[in-house]
Amino acid sequence: MDLMTRKYNLIEQLFAIKKESVLEALEITLKKEREAIEEISDMNKKILDNRLDSYNNSPNDLLNWNDVKENW
Repeated sequence: MDLMTRKYNLIEQLFAIKKESVLEALEITLKKEREAIEEISDMNKKILDNRLDSYNNSPNDLLNWNDVKENW
């Protein structure tokens, strides 16, 4: 079953929900999923910022991936 069909089927099932508690549980689950995707810890942001700064300061100071694989 393709993604669009699955989404359509899910929407149909949502319309059939009778209990508000079921809908609330689904809303909480979807909210947690969105937050997990959007959330990057401060520590990870700092690491990414440091790496970006390092690259911007020395864009030619890179390692070739094949060389790294061979030497490790």
